[in-house]
Parts: sequence; C-alpha cells; structure tokens
Amino acid sequence: MKVFTQGLSVALLLGLGFSAHAHAHAQKHVHGEGELLIAQEGNVLQMQFIIPAADALGFEHQAANSSDKNAINVLAQQLKNSSHAIDIKGQCILQSTENSLAHGHSEHDEHDHHNVEATYNFNCKTPVMGFSVTLFNLMPSLNALNVQWISNTGQGSTEVTRSNPVISWQS
Repeated sequence: MKVFTQGLSVALLLGLGFSAHAHAHAQKHVHGEGELLIAQEGNVLQMQFIIPAADALGFEHQAANSSDKNAINVLAQQLKNSSHAIDIKGQCILQSTENSLAHGHSEHDEHDHHNVEATYNFNCKTPVMGFSVTLFNLMPSLNALNVQWISNTGQGSTEVTRSNPVISWQS
C-alpha cells in the first residue's frame, strides 16, 4: 500500500502542482523551448517533458505521409529509453515510461500547436539531487527547458540549456 500511496502522491504533485503552469506554457508555445516537470517523493521520481512537436519531430501537422509516420515511430521508440532524455548515472531504475506518440497523437492547443509529451517513472536507491538532460542530443532545434521540481523537502525552478544541461537542487 505504501508504494501506491507514494505513486499517488507523486501523480498528485505533478497533476495539481504544475497543471496551471503547464497550461500557461501551452498558451505561449515557443519553438525551441520546452518544459520539464519533476516530482520526487521518497524513492519515487517522476518527470514529464513537454516539447513542441516542431522541435521533437521537425513538424507540427498530423502525419501526412510515410516519412512523417516514420519520424513519429522512430522518436516514439527512442523516447522509451530514458537515456535519450536524461542521465542520472545509475541512481535510479526506470519503472515505466509513456509518451504521447505511442498513442498515435500529440497534445495540441486551439492554435494547432502540437506538443510531444514523455513521462518517466523511476525507483531510486537514494533521493536524486540532480541529473543531466540528454534530450538536447536527440532534438537539435530544442535550445532550452523550463524546469520545475517539487519534492517532500522543497520546490524550485530553473532553466537548462543545450550548453548547460545540468539540473541540481538541494534538499
């Protein structure tokens, strides 16, 4: 029951703690910039990337041809491997991952701007105090991520960039 409670707490942290900010970001939708939302409670670490489809795929429209469909399938497979998104140096074991491409669609707003979302759930030996974002290597036009984190010891925000991809926080 404890694992379920922790998982539920992390889900609530992500869902309630960041939903207003994520919605505000979806309204501004800036190509080259994405979001990274992080929740950590005990051994559970969850993170969600929200990236403009133009940066993730090279296009925002629905897949129109076999080339577009192939790009979606390739990225969906790459996002299943957390090392394409982050490097946590063996501190955690990936428990599950999900991305919006696996469902055959990406999230979009009323202005037809599409986002690709990828969520990673980890079980960690010790609390994580930071990691490096490797997603920049996979998405050449992605330049920055606006990062927000929350844990049972605090919360904060920062920006990571292609030239400075390291996130760290203190407990």
